[in-house]
Amino acid sequence: MSSQYNECIRLLKEVLERLESIEGELDLIKEEIGELRSQGRSKAVAYHESPQGGRGLIKAISDNLFLDTRDVMAKRLLKRLIDNGKVVLLRDESANREVVTTKEVIKNLLGKLPISINEIDKLSDREYELLLILNRLGYVLLRDNKYVVSEASKEFI
Repeated sequence: MSSQYNECIRLLKEVLERLESIEGELDLIKEEIGELRSQGRSKAVAYHESPQGGRGLIKAISDNLFLDTRDVMAKRLLKRLIDNGKVVLLRDESANREVVTTKEVIKNLLGKLPISINEIDKLSDREYELLLILNRLGYVLLRDNKYVVSEASKEFI
């Protein structure tokens, strides 16, 4: 029973990854069509500036708090979102890991600080994992058994 459940979860994750990839490709196609249409106009507005560009990927990142970049199938869309500042790339070289999240997610987590290490169980597993990443990158500091906001994290607040 458990193996069937695990197999279903694996298949659902695979389907979601494929849908995310398809959505990314559709966004790119829409962007290219918009660019082609705007070439003949003197006042062109690029599609990637619209609020819809990458909406599904941003929602997936927000819902999960962060995603590993290797888990994102739509690499070009992700790069465009990073370049446009819609998502934040966190490179944790000590853990050999790159994750993406949104400024809003980071702001919400930083809003829960300071938090004592004895109260850390108030955070979800994903929040705690993101807290550790931010700590390794210097955005959050551990002082007197409390996680506190560092000066570097002011860009997210």
